[in-house]
Amino acid sequence: MAEVLIDNVVKVYPGDVRAVDDVTLHIQDKEFIVLVGPSGCGKSTTLRMVAGLEEITEGTIRIGDRVVNDVPPKDRDIAMVFQNYALYPHMTVYKNMAFGLKLRKMPKDEIDKKVRHAAGILGIEQLLERKPKALSGGQRQRVALGRAIVRDPACFLFDEPLSNLDAKLRVETRAELKRLHHRLQTTTIYVTHDQEEAMTLGDRVVVMSDGLIQQCDTPLNVYNNPINRFVAGFVGTPPMNFLDGQLIGEGGDVSFEGGGVKIKLDPAQAQQCQGRVGQEAVIGIRPEALFPKPTDDANNEDQAIQLTVGVVEPLGSTMDVYLRTSEDKRLVARIKAELLKEDTPIKMYLDMHKVHIFEPGTYGANLTIKDAVAV
Repeated sequence: MAEVLIDNVVKVYPGDVRAVDDVTLHIQDKEFIVLVGPSGCGKSTTLRMVAGLEEITEGTIRIGDRVVNDVPPKDRDIAMVFQNYALYPHMTVYKNMAFGLKLRKMPKDEIDKKVRHAAGILGIEQLLERKPKALSGGQRQRVALGRAIVRDPACFLFDEPLSNLDAKLRVETRAELKRLHHRLQTTTIYVTHDQEEAMTLGDRVVVMSDGLIQQCDTPLNVYNNPINRFVAGFVGTPPMNFLDGQLIGEGGDVSFEGGGVKIKLDPAQAQQCQGRVGQEAVIGIRPEALFPKPTDDANNEDQAIQLTVGVVEPLGSTMDVYLRTSEDKRLVARIKAELLKEDTPIKMYLDMHKVHIFEPGTYGANLTIKDAVAV
């Protein structure tokens, strides 16, 4: 086990394409860290540079106390699990798991002990004599995990390992991965485009876009305190609602007005935004911040907005309600299931703890967080 330090790392492809742009990240020993972002954001390239599968254009990568920039992948003491599992089709599960250990010239009895121990952890002892074509997707994934575990590496690297599984199996395997990490306590770097996966697995979540780290923090802090509009819109299901408008001052109060709504900011928010009065801004409203009836956290009439019910999507105990403002801007609310008629007016109360004000632009800074900086 070891910490991993990615220091001012840059990756430039031919044609001056900067896939990773000056990324610095300190991953603690035993930490499970998740790189998340849309396709092309640089997360897989960053992982592949840690693995040694991509050359670094600039910067330094350390695993433990070693700089590994010029160390071959096989000598980096890492184990990587790929999206496609990368199993040898002509070998049994046992031989797939043992292959790397044989290359290291490890004694047969030690190999057998490690393979059977890993198989026991993953519950695949009964599959050891089968070949990959006789396994389900979930079973192949466990074999790929087993092959990584037997190596007892300093660091696990996962590159979208669950994307080939169906939804139910993905959730089950996700829980299994978390249990496995708690048991093995091996430093883990995990790449995914699925923000739900990132939020449930990571000790910390690294949100990337355009080759840059937008925010790195605990899942709850990333969700509750997004540093900019991109992070706010990327993390959360359904995504955050955004309306363009401006900040207006009224007798010491500050309100947002635009898109067919006017919302008075809480005192702390108003103080943060005081210097922006009269300027353009974007309001971000989490779907779960909207309530059809007053609650303990959403009961201010100055923070209630008149909307029209559009489509209602039942989800069991909750439902997603698509709403329209007077200027036909769309919002979605996730509320407890109840009977609502489409095309009828409705007043929605706001929990301002889940409402943010941003500068305009894709990466506009969150004005309601002190010292938030736009990338």
